[in-house]
Order: sequence, then C-alpha cells, then structure tokens
Amino acid sequence: MLNGASRVLVTGAAGFVGRHVLCKLAESGKLDVLGVGRGAVSNLPARVKFFPLDLGNQADLRSQLADFQPTHILHLAAQASVGRAADEAAATWKSNVVDLFHFVEALLATVISTTFIFISSSEVYGRAFLSGEPLTEDAALEPVGSYARTKRVGEEMLADIFAGGRIRLIVLRPFNHIGPNQDERFVVASFAAQIARIEAGLVPPRLETGNLDARRDFLDVRDVARAYSNIIERSNFIEHGAVFNVASGIPRTICSVLQDLRCMARVQFEVVKAPDRQRPSEVLTARGDSERLRKSTGWSPSIAWEQTLSDTLAAARRSYGMDG
Repeated sequence: MLNGASRVLVTGAAGFVGRHVLCKLAESGKLDVLGVGRGAVSNLPARVKFFPLDLGNQADLRSQLADFQPTHILHLAAQASVGRAADEAAATWKSNVVDLFHFVEALLATVISTTFIFISSSEVYGRAFLSGEPLTEDAALEPVGSYARTKRVGEEMLADIFAGGRIRLIVLRPFNHIGPNQDERFVVASFAAQIARIEAGLVPPRLETGNLDARRDFLDVRDVARAYSNIIERSNFIEHGAVFNVASGIPRTICSVLQDLRCMARVQFEVVKAPDRQRPSEVLTARGDSERLRKSTGWSPSIAWEQTLSDTLAAARRSYGMDG
C-alpha cells in the first residue's frame, strides 16, 4: 500500500524510463498518475493520464500543477545522454538547470505541499570512482562533464530552495540502466540495435564499438522503476534531503556485455572499433553501493541479467519487423 500517496506527477514521462515508471505506478491500482513531457504515450494503464507539456511553458505548467495538486513529484525530465551533453553543453544546462528552476518556481506558486523526488545520477561522483571501490551516498562529488555538473547543481539548488519549506526533497542517484526500447545513444541499446539490423540483412555483419574496457554498474530499467515506486511507497518514513543510490553493485565490462549479446545473436559478425564512438574517460570502473536503499525500502534488483539482455535484443528485433 502506498502510504499517503494518491496523486503522482511524473515529468519526462514520455521518455525511456518514464514509460516504464508509468506502468509500474499503475500496478498499485490506488494512485492517480499524471505524466507530462514532450512527445506522446499510448496505451495508458487505468488511472494514468498523459499531458504533452514543455516545462518551459509556464502557463500550461502552472495550470496542470494547480489542478492536479500532486502529493508526489517524480522529476525525470532532463537531458539524459552524457555523450550528447558533451556536444550540447548550453542546451544541457538549460534543460537540467534552467528548466528545473522554472519548474520549481511554478511548483512553489501553485502546490500547497508535496514530496519532490529528484532523479539525479551516479555521474555526480565522477572522479571519486577512481578509488575503485563501490561508492556510498557519502562519497565526495567530483563530477566531470556538463551532464554530471548540471545534475550536481540541480541537487544543490533544490536543497537550498526546499530547505525548511513545505516541500520535502528526496534525491536518487541511479547508475546505468538498460532495457527494451532504449535510445541507441546508449551502449547496450546500440549493440542490440546493430545486431538486429545485421540479423535482418539490412547492414553488413559488422558491429561498431567504442571503448570496451570500461566497467559499469548496469541495472534493468524495470528494476529502476520499481525502486522509484518503492521510494514513493515509503516516502512518509524518509527524512527530508535523503539521498539514495540505485545500483546493482555488480560492475561489468562493456566487452563482457557485448560477448553476452553475441551469444544470443542469430548470426556471426565482426566487431570493429569506430573512432566516432570513442568517448574517453579516466574512470575505468563505476560501481555503486545501494545498501541504504535496501534498508529503507527493501529494494534490490530482481531481474536476471540474461533476461534483461534477451528482452532488450527482442525489442530491437521487433522494431525491424522480426520475431523477438
């Protein structure tokens, strides 16, 4: 049962994570859920609505907030690609900081009280990962790059604005999440889509890669959505300003991920390194400790790694008209 939660607003709801979150929140059957964001969402579950909204549109934003009066806000809206952020720094700062500030302005003007759950990122730890150890929420924040810096600024800005006020803040720092229908800008989705195109005979049997040596802490997006739902469920028992990692605690090399997908492929292919896919990083291993989340909500990853990859590849195949 979701304690005290009756109306949940999800920003960025048309995105990869947002769609999974809407479905997960609908499972309780006790929540009214409103998703907002750019784009559209079809086949909505019962008690879930979607309103197309640019967070920069203050009039529509304030109208939706005033009418819905959310008891909880899950703020997913952001420029989420680290690679794209590096190429579009100004747009990233606008999306992740300026638009966030305008959203908070509208919130303070229209909503009596709420719990604001800010989806930050494990990227805020940055160079702290050089220790090689799994990081807890108490690790120093040493962000590298526009995406990571905007997320850290977002955390600090919200902590200042909501200090001592009527809005409770909870910050989540998810690690790399993957799963069906993710954008190809992300490495596992790119591998799956390339394999599907090769299997469909659309391209030569050659898969392009970037750096295969990095070790990352991957999670199934459906486990991530469940973590967010659990936080909402337990939010009455979580103190203002609390921070939680959402992590598997298992670092995997990109090379091993590719090998696992290769074993699932229906055809053989060559692997080649592509210069335009190389994103240099001094962080060899990024691994998180989510013990605090487990103790507070009982959450832990439940979807098997092989299932995650199989479902991701199946979704990629279906997008090219093949049987998953």
